[in-house]
Amino acid sequence: GYAAMHTCAFVLVAGGLGERLGYSGIKVALPAEITTGGCFLKYYIENVLALEGVSDMSPGQHLPLIIMTSPDTHHKTNHILARNNFFGAEPGQV
Repeated sequence: GYAAMHTCAFVLVAGGLGERLGYSGIKVALPAEITTGGCFLKYYIENVLALEGVSDMSPGQHLPLIIMTSPDTHHKTNHILARNNFFGAEPGQV
């Protein structure tokens, strides 16, 4: 449960391109919400941060997020994160 959440980490496998979906970018950049255009990665990180907020975490402790990229997606994923201030996560958390 939430009491053990501080021992967890999240892993997002993000090595693929969105070509099969008819998208010219990387999958984590796909719009996940129509009205705001927020991408999948934004909502994924927001969910990790929400779980962090309701968990039994020590002050300053964060849930780690490991993003597994490929040579095709690594630079673009880092660019999205940097351009959006890591969507509210701490840079060292991702």
